[in-house]
Amino acid sequence: MAGKFSKHIFNQNEDAQIDMTPMLDVVFIMLIFFIVSTSFIKETGIDVNRPVASSTQVIDQNIILVAIDENSLVWIDKQQVPIGNLKSKVERAVLETKGASVVIQGDTQARLGLFIQVMDQIKLAGVENISIASVKPK
Repeated sequence: MAGKFSKHIFNQNEDAQIDMTPMLDVVFIMLIFFIVSTSFIKETGIDVNRPVASSTQVIDQNIILVAIDENSLVWIDKQQVPIGNLKSKVERAVLETKGASVVIQGDTQARLGLFIQVMDQIKLAGVENISIASVKPK
């Protein structure tokens, strides 16, 4: 009897198998963790062809984007704003976003005179921290 029992336990014809289910569960849980914990930063505003600058820095605080496109139109949050209404729009945006700074995204084809007017209206709205958006050279 002992011989029969030992043959059954040590059967050479059976293949050893590894159960992959726990490993797949762990991988799936890690995937969910990384998807949930990743922060997606989306810039509000319109797409402009920003100038290149070597001294570009990343701003991680609350910002209000004011864009000037290639047709010299001024935009805040994808809404076109006449230059005369820019001061009041910026004041309202600053009240809604406490401690925010303003970043001007100027297209490389935008007029410099309009850029100065936009900066002046932002300063008249009481904003002291104004930055200019650019891209790092490749």
